[in-house]
Amino acid sequence: MTERHRADMREKANDAESASVPQGPPPYPVSRETQYRDANWQDLVAPPPKPPRKLGNLPRERYGSTGMTPFGQLALAFAMLAPSWCVIQISLAVAYDGLLSLVGLVLSGLIMPAFTILGVVVLGVPIRLIPWVDRRWAGNGWVYASIAAIALGLMAAGFLTRVRQIGSGNGIDYDILTPDPSLLCSGWFLLAFVLVNASIPLRWTR
Repeated sequence: MTERHRADMREKANDAESASVPQGPPPYPVSRETQYRDANWQDLVAPPPKPPRKLGNLPRERYGSTGMTPFGQLALAFAMLAPSWCVIQISLAVAYDGLLSLVGLVLSGLIMPAFTILGVVVLGVPIRLIPWVDRRWAGNGWVYASIAAIALGLMAAGFLTRVRQIGSGNGIDYDILTPDPSLLCSGWFLLAFVLVNASIPLRWTR
């Protein structure tokens, strides 16, 4: 078999292969209504421009969680509130009678934060149920920071302010100066409220 004969055979094979593949427009009429029944043949219209992002239209683009507080956040709040409550109790103690006072301190550090967390969860339900309030609360970092600053300020003022405590306990009379319990408890409660009801992700712009 000569080289020319091989070339003729390759050319015939290529012609046969190209003949099996349709070339150019199809030999039958094509209608978009019959071939593309599911297509939407309406003219494309540009979407309207989005309104500027403001605090009033945040329901379209929400920040923060709109559901209940996750368990991890509750555990973190308890881990911060329990030691701080124990510190407050120690600073307000007017008498110490050994093991009984220590057991009472531990129980108070476990029970009081748990009931406080339950209470602030209930207080936070209206925030999530009222849309106007929820839009301004969810993820608002400035509000959270402001409440936390007020809470820490009240607690600092409570430790710096001295209140005279006069009374008797276990048959022992006492007349001592202690931190202001009302300021300490108010700041601690505000801190518990923001720790439990704050939601993420945070936003720092209007």
